[in-house]
Amino acid sequence: MSREDIQKLVHELQVHQMELEIQNEELRRAQTELACSRDRFADLYDFAPVGYLTLDRHGVILEANLTAATMLGVERNGLVNRKLTDFLPDQAKEAWHLHRRTVFADSRNRVVELPLRASDGRPQRIRLESRACSDADGSVNRCRSAMIDIAEQEIAKEAFQRLNINLGQSLVGSETMLNRSIEHVRLLTEAVAHLGEGILITNDDLDWPGPQIVFVNDALCRITGYTSEELIGQSPRILQGDATDRDTLERIKSELAAGRSVLFELANYRKDGTPYDAELFITPLFDSDGRRTNFVAIHRDITKRKQSEEGLRREHELSEGIIASSQHIIVLLDTEGRIKRFNPYLEELAGWQLAEVRGRDWFEVFVPERERRSARGLFDRSLRGERTRGEVNSIVAKDGRELRIEWYDAPLTSADGEFNGLLCTGQDVTERLQDQQALREREERLQAVLNTAADAIINIDRDGVITDVNPATERLFGYTEQELIGQNIKILMPSPYCDEHDDYLARYRETGEARIIGSGREVAGKRKDGSTFPIDLAVSEVDHLDLFTGIIRDSSERKMLLRDLVGIAEDEQRRIGQDLHDGTQQELAGLGMLAQTLLNNLTNESGDQPDASRSKQRSLAQRIVEGIDRAHREVQTVSRGLVPGRLDQMGLVEALRELASRTDQLSGITCAFKCERPIQIGDDLTATHLYRIAQEALTNALKHARPEHILVALEYEDGQIVLRVADDGKGFDLARRSDGMGLKTMQYRASLIGAGLTVEAVETGGTLVSCTVADGEVQDDDR
Repeated sequence: MSREDIQKLVHELQVHQMELEIQNEELRRAQTELACSRDRFADLYDFAPVGYLTLDRHGVILEANLTAATMLGVERNGLVNRKLTDFLPDQAKEAWHLHRRTVFADSRNRVVELPLRASDGRPQRIRLESRACSDADGSVNRCRSAMIDIAEQEIAKEAFQRLNINLGQSLVGSETMLNRSIEHVRLLTEAVAHLGEGILITNDDLDWPGPQIVFVNDALCRITGYTSEELIGQSPRILQGDATDRDTLERIKSELAAGRSVLFELANYRKDGTPYDAELFITPLFDSDGRRTNFVAIHRDITKRKQSEEGLRREHELSEGIIASSQHIIVLLDTEGRIKRFNPYLEELAGWQLAEVRGRDWFEVFVPERERRSARGLFDRSLRGERTRGEVNSIVAKDGRELRIEWYDAPLTSADGEFNGLLCTGQDVTERLQDQQALREREERLQAVLNTAADAIINIDRDGVITDVNPATERLFGYTEQELIGQNIKILMPSPYCDEHDDYLARYRETGEARIIGSGREVAGKRKDGSTFPIDLAVSEVDHLDLFTGIIRDSSERKMLLRDLVGIAEDEQRRIGQDLHDGTQQELAGLGMLAQTLLNNLTNESGDQPDASRSKQRSLAQRIVEGIDRAHREVQTVSRGLVPGRLDQMGLVEALRELASRTDQLSGITCAFKCERPIQIGDDLTATHLYRIAQEALTNALKHARPEHILVALEYEDGQIVLRVADDGKGFDLARRSDGMGLKTMQYRASLIGAGLTVEAVETGGTLVSCTVADGEVQDDDR
């Protein structure tokens, strides 16, 4: 090479040397700045109030910050290559393994709460937030987890205080150490970005327009709705609004200016304008020279927590209102049975004020001595978890009164499951128990009456099904109680009553019209053996129970006695009529003949008596004759009424024909008798009662109906004798005149002979009386 070429090459080398020196200076300056930045982020990572871990797929700890080491109670160097399960109790390992599988299943953040077995034995619980991350080759074999001590929220404050002490320290190392620091910073940045709480870092300018945001993590963006680009460079005022308290902001500014950290709650606003409650912990950062460089804020959205607190407050107020206004006793006892609290209702009921007895033994104050042992036993069983419900015992009021209380209880437990008291609720049942005792005594008395009653007593429901019977019912009808309960009442009725019963109940349910209920009635009953007998029935309704009660009396013996009495009365009437006919009437006939003779003699004598005297005697004799004649006719009429003249001789047919004829002659109306075929009645008593019924029906028609025609008919239909008396008068109001003696007499006579009697209006006008009896036979014409 020539000299010139050598000089030129040297010159170029000198230029390159200068450029390398400049580049080397710039590289050293960049390394210095990178080291400072690495140191800041390393301190933020190591001294953050949250523990950070990097774990592999098997849960082995690869990296950890100082906070995580402190929380786990192990030096940081001793954590590497240890499994996280070494620090978890057995009952939490399954939850951790499930959490680890879900973390590596997708790239979303996963959260789990786990108990932690700390080295000092102190119980501790953490919230673990994890997210899978990719290696340089794109494989997902690691996850980053943030551990938050739920029990101690002040750990963040202490971590940031330690961060202030250690900020400003610098390290000088080789390029290899620089690369490692860069990787460490990257991991720290990743960890901060994936924290559950929002992280916001600003510069330290407190004067207007205020500090500017220089860093936000993903969590803050999720909370506020802004992107990091929209937040960085802005003032934190972008998150404030009308509801943000200005006094709180001034206090924050004052505390930060004094170099102190501050924890507060503030109303902030999201990007869409919706407000939310935020909890902020702000602490200043200092460099190695003690100069304030930045502010770091941990930002939590506590809206749900505030809502929960408000809900709990309202529930507490509601519970207090319920306790204060409840009309049941509410008592809270501790595990020794001492009084912690009771409600105003017990104060009003027992006269004790809570302030007088708080802390005293419940059983000594309120429970009678005779019941303390059993009450204490119930209390002990309740504390062991046995629920006592509906137990009744006594309490003593302040004035000495004893009240019977029905108790229900519920044990109270602490967060760790230990019993710490008993909540008891009670109801004053003193009057109820007294009423129940009185009711039982009344039921016993009533049952005694029912069991000893001679009459049958039956209860049926609204469908006619028998629900209760007394022993007299069993004796009367021949059924046992088990055979009757659940059966329809028709089982005790012969035809036609059983056929009409369901229709009667249905009509009563629809219309409310009662024909038997509330009044007595004579009907027929049917025994188990199929025999029938007459009964007196009285029915009443129990509205609120939808029941009907019937009282039944066997009237067979009474009817036999009455029938005998009526027979005796008829015999006596017949004897009196015979005596009037044979004695009095004959005497009157004889006296009439003598008076007539006297009158004839007075008329024929001419004597010496003055004409005036003879005329006076004849007039007197004439009046005597006429009076005796009238008395004779009246006695004859009475005797015929007492003894139907043809009833004994020709039977009922001729007696009724004579009755119709006599009525026709004496009343001035047309009265006819109709009997197409001769009918013979074997029972004289039955014939007598039919005659009397016809006689009473004629009397009623003449007295009330004012008819022009009356027809008396005796017929034989379907094996039964039917007596009918019809008139064309003004009619008969059965509802208004049902209490008359005439109708009662006819019904009574019909019942004595087992006959059915009906009185009804005729459509064309007038009244028809019908009496039907199953007795008698038709005489053949040849007989």
